[in-house]
Amino acid sequence: MHKNMRILNGANYIDLEVQLETDSSLPSCGDALIGVAVSSNGYTCKNQVWVAKQELDLFATSIRALDKYRKGEAVLSSMSPDELFLKVYAYDRVGHMAIVGKTGYQVTGAVGFDHSIEFGFTIEPEQVVKLSKAQWLTQDDT
Repeated sequence: MHKNMRILNGANYIDLEVQLETDSSLPSCGDALIGVAVSSNGYTCKNQVWVAKQELDLFATSIRALDKYRKGEAVLSSMSPDELFLKVYAYDRVGHMAIVGKTGYQVTGAVGFDHSIEFGFTIEPEQVVKLSKAQWLTQDDT
């Protein structure tokens, strides 16, 4: 399954291009390869990360609770440390929403260099509704 999702506010966005591993003969079945593209206040970055099925399931549960109750947070992290951290959260008691995160990778060679972007911006609650209904987060329901 291959699905795209854009979370945005004005010129700020994060694109998630999700490709679920569906081969049940593989131990990685249910894991996702996620292409990440971020533009936040003029800074841009692209990355590709693996996220474990258990992490996707936890994020799906948390994002649905965030959508329903308008409080708390939903966090998504990659298998490899520091490649992706994404948090969608209510930042006040009224239920206004924001997204923050970091994505990056290390380039190795004669000298190693870390490349990353930290980002954050507010989002409308409708973006959380859209995310909570994403097909790649309802893989057990399809």
